[in-house]
Amino acid sequence: MRANILKIASSLAFALTATSAFAHAQLEKATPAVGGTVASASEIRLEFSEGVEPKFTKVTLTGPGGAAVPLGSASTAPGNQAIFVVPVSKPLSAGVYTVRWAAVSVDTHHTQGTFEFTVKP
Repeated sequence: MRANILKIASSLAFALTATSAFAHAQLEKATPAVGGTVASASEIRLEFSEGVEPKFTKVTLTGPGGAAVPLGSASTAPGNQAIFVVPVSKPLSAGVYTVRWAAVSVDTHHTQGTFEFTVKP
């Protein structure tokens, strides 16, 4: 009986450790929405599954034809390190835009991704 309890406790400890080892800041929601269409966008708001380090998390935006779009200083939302906000420096013209992001979570794991959204005419 005691050996069974020890095995169960060891298995549970291993499972909890393994779960935390696989934690990464995954993109859960974006504004503008992934694949969405908007009339305009004054900021890019990325909501992650866990907090990110603003100094090491980067976002770039390219517009129609691949031209880089200037962005303002990025930061996490007040009181929520899982929301990363990047101001768009100038009004966006109609077309398809590509967001590239690279995040470093508060536990130092790296993730990255790309998505598009469209600004309608």
